[in-house]
Amino acid sequence: MRHFFASLAIASILCGSLNAEEPPKFWPQAAGPNGDWHLAADAPTHWSVARNENIRWRTKLPNAGQSGIVIMGDKLFLTTFAEQDEKAKRQSNTILGHAVDRATGKILWSVTLQGGRPSPQLYAYSDSTSWTPICDEKTVCFFNSSGEMGCWDHSGKEIWRRSFRTQPDKYPFNRQCEPILHGDVIITVEPIGKDEPGFDAKRDDWNYLHAIDRFTGKLRWIAEDPCTFYCTPCFGHLPDGRPAVVHGRGGPHGVPETPIGLSMTSLAKGEEGKTVWRFSPEAKPGAPLDGTTWMALYTNVWDKKYVYWFRNAPEEAHVVLDAATGKLVREQSLVKSADVRQWNSEKKAYVSHENVNIRDLPDPAFPLKAGEVLHVLPQWHANMAANGWHWFLCTTNNRRNGRAPKGHSGPAYALGRIHAETGKVEYLELPVGVERKTGEPDQFVYGRALKTRTVDNQGREIADEDRSRTDGWQVDAFFPTPVVLGDKLYITVMLGVTYVIDTKATVLDQKALLAVNDLGPLGDTWSLSGPSSSQGVLYHRSAKELVAIDKK
Repeated sequence: MRHFFASLAIASILCGSLNAEEPPKFWPQAAGPNGDWHLAADAPTHWSVARNENIRWRTKLPNAGQSGIVIMGDKLFLTTFAEQDEKAKRQSNTILGHAVDRATGKILWSVTLQGGRPSPQLYAYSDSTSWTPICDEKTVCFFNSSGEMGCWDHSGKEIWRRSFRTQPDKYPFNRQCEPILHGDVIITVEPIGKDEPGFDAKRDDWNYLHAIDRFTGKLRWIAEDPCTFYCTPCFGHLPDGRPAVVHGRGGPHGVPETPIGLSMTSLAKGEEGKTVWRFSPEAKPGAPLDGTTWMALYTNVWDKKYVYWFRNAPEEAHVVLDAATGKLVREQSLVKSADVRQWNSEKKAYVSHENVNIRDLPDPAFPLKAGEVLHVLPQWHANMAANGWHWFLCTTNNRRNGRAPKGHSGPAYALGRIHAETGKVEYLELPVGVERKTGEPDQFVYGRALKTRTVDNQGREIADEDRSRTDGWQVDAFFPTPVVLGDKLYITVMLGVTYVIDTKATVLDQKALLAVNDLGPLGDTWSLSGPSSSQGVLYHRSAKELVAIDKK
């Protein structure tokens, strides 16, 4: 019956019927059981791979990868690049989908997916392995974002494969969007194939949401509105209960899709792929309608009341739209009347600046030149809404804003949040990392740029460029989308550091930072993957290892 019961189970969860008192035993897609990056789960908050603390098991991976980890029954599923020798090019379009024993971490079987366009390995802006698998009780779908996807049963038997177009070589390899599971379809972001309905040679390189039948691999529908390959479309429910997806257009490198803005696309029966509303912002003095002012490079988070976005000029702002209509509700400054808590290295304590203008703040970590000011440029994709706040990381010491006045981004290494209703803005400087050695106290590192190694578990260099060997804050790496487990926000950055934040904190100070965890020694660990949770265990990965994390 086409795995009817498995489909029914997953579909019921995605329609919001999950019992918060009975957390599910599975994590079927990147966005979790509810499809919205939230789960009422009691997950571990403290761990250290460097010290082997609260680690149930560790498994070496055959090569690096960036996908998330999905969970079903007694198995985990994820992707890596195929193993390569030291003489091989540091780009590849060949990846492996792995099934892993959940109890022991043993890799049970692997399959190969061959894409069309090679990507850099360990690229700071996604690669061929970035798309997270999707699974149900009987099957798993693996994705090579370079152009191939397929479905296998849990024993590794192939059911179907499908090739698809990926973005042209003239664009950098950026495939941050994650596949979305909804009922019996999988939603991807792809250019329209030349043999698919709606193909237009004038829009040859435009991307759209595609709905693929997860039992056959056949195309079911293509959305009316385009979607840039940069953004992370997000699933949710409209105020009237209809399932839908928010997706965007706009960004650097001349992304072609227009008009710049956001769209709400329906998934409801009988109107699949139809546009519910479209938000197209207006140009303002000092803020032209371009991909610098408006960047669709974020996770398109929303709830039943609001859709959230950012504007970068003429003054950096938080944009709140009505979820039902797409009408602009308010714009809230990210710069004015902010509370900022910066780390003072001499006092070894936080210094609080309350109700200040960010433009008037110094940058102790990366001093400003005469006449320069700080700009707030939210870190791409590292944003999530929880408990009435929109949370985001701030990029550090870069000039990608591109608008006057002169200066660079900050506050340095900061977590920001803005209240959806009041517009209250707060920033807390985070430690860049933590050095941990057995038998020695933690050594937190604040306010200085770090680098890390991009090697596999055998110590072989596999990254194609130096930007991947930074801390990811200054190069605006595509950090994975944060997840909310219970009332805690989990944010992973490229150094293999995972911050755990109390989303119910009344004040964004050091007490709100519950933990700074590691996936290995600082400077020798790399990750652009987010954690998954099931039955009190957290599963996470670095370029070298897959780990299972227990509570104390």
